[in-house]
Amino acid sequence: MAMAAAAAAQSGDFVFPIFYNFPPMYTLQPVKESQQKQRLLWKDLILRYCKHHRIHVVFAAEADDFPLFHNKAINRRLSREVKVLLLDDLVRQGSAVWLDKGQRSALVMWRSIKEWADVIYAWARGCGFEDTVVTVEELQTGVFVAGTEMEGLHREVLVRAVKLLEQQGKAKLFKGEAGDDEGIKFFTAA
Repeated sequence: MAMAAAAAAQSGDFVFPIFYNFPPMYTLQPVKESQQKQRLLWKDLILRYCKHHRIHVVFAAEADDFPLFHNKAINRRLSREVKVLLLDDLVRQGSAVWLDKGQRSALVMWRSIKEWADVIYAWARGCGFEDTVVTVEELQTGVFVAGTEMEGLHREVLVRAVKLLEQQGKAKLFKGEAGDDEGIKFFTAA
């Protein structure tokens, strides 16, 4: 119980699962069935942890002290190889995207792009922003998203979701006149 309390304390109010305090879980298991279960548990933990803390980018560096991959209470951490393997699993299932070819960081998506597109469009309709232009920045940090699940949404996730809305005829993404700003116009659903 002391280890669980220590793990919760190091990560705010997030409660880690029991396996987080089990040292063998930090080494890739050699038995295929055990490894599959291990990877499944870690993938679920990564998504839940990132969602809870609203983390969008996860790094695969060897020596980082990121609490998700480093349990100080039992002095264990995942190796870079295991982190890359887990993040690669998430990429294959559509829950992450590598941000670089060297696989140093991944964009973790605890919601699918379609789910984010639905959230964004529902937000736009709820705020009366149909046939109105808002900037990408306003959708990330503006007063209308403060306190919502969209606040602080990673730009890449936001742009991918808006591009999906564009394919559905519900929005249009365009460059502003300054060149570095992007606007989004939402349309009334047909």
